[in-house]
Amino acid sequence: MKLPLLTASGIGLCFCLYGCDPDDRGLTENGKAYVPVYMAATEKNNISISSVRSTDRSGKIYAYGNYIFQNDLNKGIHIIDNTDRAHPQKIAFLNIPYNTEFAVKGRYLYANNVNDLVVIDIGNINNPTVVKRMENAFPYVNQEYPTEPGYFVCPDPSKGIVVAWELQTVKSPACRR
Repeated sequence: MKLPLLTASGIGLCFCLYGCDPDDRGLTENGKAYVPVYMAATEKNNISISSVRSTDRSGKIYAYGNYIFQNDLNKGIHIIDNTDRAHPQKIAFLNIPYNTEFAVKGRYLYANNVNDLVVIDIGNINNPTVVKRMENAFPYVNQEYPTEPGYFVCPDPSKGIVVAWELQTVKSPACRR
């Protein structure tokens, strides 16, 4: 009984050790890897109103009175005048860096801004103003590694906040997930 158990254990150990590569220290030449995209921490405070622009990546739409708000993922919110329901017109763009979610209640628009929650007074639609910022209201997502497995360039916190990951050809990425 001991011999078959020892044989099976030995074969199992061989299979386990066969999968280990002690020389695997990452790519040693150019290869595809995820590279962090950084934003300076102060850059997230750049919330401003600007002229109409085209929509790159449409997100949520929210109706409020005679206005429609349309999220442009990671860019901000389009403000659309819907007074003439047959012909809605974009009238402005509210720049909110790395915004993905928002809601409107009363005269306030609530939006994420990277990992902060900002409250914006939209009582004067032509001059929205930030009235409150709750810093670190949301956890950072994907700061240490990308969501996809594989090689990646190790993030450097001194370069800023990691806001995205891009797949690029790089030389010898040091990290792998």
